[in-house]
Amino acid sequence: MATHISSHATHPSHGGLDRVIERAAATQNLVSIVFSAKQLPTYVLGITIMAVVTLTERALDSVGTGFAVEWAALSVVALVSFGLFAKIVVRSTRAVQAWFADYAKVARQTRSDVTLWETAQRDPRVMNDILAAQGRQDTLLDEFAPSQRERGGVKDDGLAALAPWRQASRYY
Repeated sequence: MATHISSHATHPSHGGLDRVIERAAATQNLVSIVFSAKQLPTYVLGITIMAVVTLTERALDSVGTGFAVEWAALSVVALVSFGLFAKIVVRSTRAVQAWFADYAKVARQTRSDVTLWETAQRDPRVMNDILAAQGRQDTLLDEFAPSQRERGGVKDDGLAALAPWRQASRYY
């Protein structure tokens, strides 16, 4: 009599546990999307529009308008402020994010270089590796001549009379 081994025996699972794990994964996915750096420009734009609408609402309260007029005015202000600020706020926020990413990259690289140099001061093997790498780099720089564009020289190929461009812009 052959025994049947179910898949549950090799991979124990429980329906309730599976649902909890699926919901936790969905929640984690939602939180990662909501707090993603890609969403920051949208949030800054929303905060800007909320500030303009709030200031407008405070001004309308002092005038004493009715609900319908206030609602219509705030709707118009929200749409107009979105139209006016959308490109400016989103572009500037993305520019700040890019600047911060570059700054963080340079700071990480600097910390890495400092750590490597401190390690090299303590360990002669690391120092020898650094010096060997610098020597290889110097050798490569000496072996390859700079391009014609870098030197500013131009090689005349005799086709200047036929070429539609000036000779000075043709490099070989």
